[in-house]
Amino acid sequence: MASILGLISCGFAVFIPNYIVRLGLGILGFSLLWSIGELFHQKKRVEKGWFPMNPKRKEEYKS
Repeated sequence: MASILGLISCGFAVFIPNYIVRLGLGILGFSLLWSIGELFHQKKRVEKGWFPMNPKRKEEYKS
C-alpha cells in the first residue's frame, strides 16, 4: 500500500504547479518509497542478530 501511495504522490508532484504542494508531495512520496526498502533491511539486520527479534513475528525470520 505504501508503495502505491509513494508512486502516486511522486506522480502528482510532477504535475502540480504550486511549489510548496509539489515539494510536500515529493517528500511524502520519497519517504513512503524509502520506508519499503528499510523494512527489508530491518529484516536482514534482525536475521544477522544485530537487533532483537519481535516475538510476535517469529515465523517471518529464518531460524
